Formats: sequence, structure tokens, C-alpha cells
Amino acid sequence: MEKPKIKVLIAEDSIVIQKVLRNMVENDDRFELIGIAFDGRQAVELALKHKPDVISMDVNMPIVDGVEATRQIMDVQPTPIVIVSSYYNSSEIDMAIKVLDAGAVNIMEKPNGPGHPKYEYSRKNYLNILKLMAEIKVVGRRQKIKVTEKETSYKPILTVPKKVSTDYEILVVGASAGGPESARHLFEKLPANFPLPVVFVQHIDPHFADGFAVWLNTYSNMPVVIAYDNQEFLPGKIYMSPGGKHIFLRSKTTLGLLSETNSNLSVPSVNKLFESAENIFGKKTIAVILSGMGCDGAEQMKKLKNAGAYTYAQDEKTCLVYGMPKEAVTEGAVIKVLPPTDISTDICQLIKINN
Repeated sequence: MEKPKIKVLIAEDSIVIQKVLRNMVENDDRFELIGIAFDGRQAVELALKHKPDVISMDVNMPIVDGVEATRQIMDVQPTPIVIVSSYYNSSEIDMAIKVLDAGAVNIMEKPNGPGHPKYEYSRKNYLNILKLMAEIKVVGRRQKIKVTEKETSYKPILTVPKKVSTDYEILVVGASAGGPESARHLFEKLPANFPLPVVFVQHIDPHFADGFAVWLNTYSNMPVVIAYDNQEFLPGKIYMSPGGKHIFLRSKTTLGLLSETNSNLSVPSVNKLFESAENIFGKKTIAVILSGMGCDGAEQMKKLKNAGAYTYAQDEKTCLVYGMPKEAVTEGAVIKVLPPTDISTDICQLIKINN
């Protein structure tokens, strides 16, 4: 039986870019182009009419921009949405990050046109991302993460190991698709006087990492900084991986960055960060896995938990994509399953501070 083609909707107001994207999609047997929207309002209408498997979404469009179009689509016809944006304009970067917050699952730079030296690479990258994202089962715009205490009475899925430490020294966090909003709510509930350093991996296109860090800073009580190699890390700061490099702990005081050496790993890799946390801090680690597709982080979180670390996963109810947290739960790697805001509160109680 022939596998059904992936139905793609393109939302793009530039005729030139439309033609480039259209040719890419129509010349690949895996896809069926079911429509092209010239503005955000039309994108919403076509999403409702044709129910695509994935949407390629521009951000700067007339009538309704990509942010509002994404919000509306995720409210009425939840669909994996890939933001395809220029990264040269700072205002567009800012808007692109806001579309992630509105419910998009991925962000990437616009592919190059025919004749460009990187055309073939960007073509394959664009189409592969569309294919991967089309496989995600999105859960609408998520239940509101800021929910009432009564609604968040989740019980630990596993008993706390007897050798869990009561003296923690590091918080490590991993996220992927749907992670930006989850990270925002996690960090905005951690107090400015948080006594541990925080190291954070977010799967994101390298060109948008800096913009994402700037956006996250507007919500976080602690400064969010893009890490550099051999950087000393300090309590009360959030160190985020730059685009295209792994981040790991060299020692109890120093961060390291590493270029990709294993094609099986996401870049940056949550597993790589968690592995270094196990090696350096062991049971003195608190680890969190937030919304994301795939299984990155689950294997090493299990090892952290076995070493006595305290581990959390975001609950399915508030995840845009319940992939990475589900894998961690399935692995038996998680002590508590909670919404991001409740994870923050629980961590503060765990290390005995008031937030």
C-alpha cells in the first residue's frame, strides 16, 4: 500500500520565495502542496479548509502576521507549524521567536534559491524539517501552563530513591519542540536569588539562538546568557547553549562547548549535557526535561536518577509535544511529572528557598 503524501500548506507573501518553496515541495514525491497563502488570514482559512499535515509559515505578512495566524490555527485546527524566516532583521527575529511562543514547533531560516552555493543543502534541510514536523502530534495551543493548584495535583510517578541528595549544586534543563514557552514559564517562576547555576539546552536553529536568549531574558528573573567555551559559570545565571554546538560541564566551575562529532545526536544535545552533569555533579544534580520531540535526554536522565539526582518531566497536559518527556517517563527516569510552573515551585521547596 502506497504511503500517503504529506500535505503541505505554504504561507508566504513574497512571490519569489513562494516560487522557491513551491518548487521544492512539488518536486519531492513525499509531499503534496495543498495551498499557498499570501497572508496570515488566508493561511487560517486554508488550514481549516484543507487540514494540512504541516504548515510552512512566514512571519511578516499583510493583514494578519505569522504570530496571530499561528495562534488562530493552534486554537481551531492544531497543526505542526514551521516558521520559515529571514534571520538578518532583528525585528523579524523577535517576531519569529514570538511565533514559537504562539505554538509553532520549529523555526528555520528561509532556504536559498536555485543558483546559490547552498541551495541543495538548504532544500534538503527544509524538506526534511517539514517531514519530521509533520510526524508530530500537536495538542492544540496547550492547556494554559499557569493553572490552578487544584489542577496541578500530580503525584510522583515513581518513589523517590533513598539515596537522593538533599544538597544540590546544579540545575540542568533540556527542551525541544514546544520548549520555548515551557522554558519561559519555568524560568519566570525561579527567583532572582536562585542559588544554583542553570545550564539550558534548547533545540533551535543556530541563527535564532541569540534572539531566543534575548526574548527569554524579558521573562526570566535571572540573566540568560549564551555560553562560550571555558566560561566560568556562577549561581543565579542561566547559561544557554549557542546554536550548532553542544554544551557540557568541564568541571564544577567551567562550561565547555563542542562541535558536532556524532550525527546521531541532536545539536545541541540534552544527553551530552546530562551526561556531563552525571560525571561532574552526580547526585547533586537537578534535571528537567520539557516539551520536545524525540528521545534526547531520556537515557542520560535515567543514569542521573540512578546516581541519586532529582529528576522532573513536564506533564502531557501542558506540553505542545509530549515526546521527550514521555520517553523519559517510559525509561523510568523521572521522579516527578509537573507543569513547568509547578516544577519551579517544587525545586525551590527542594532546595529550601522561598520564591
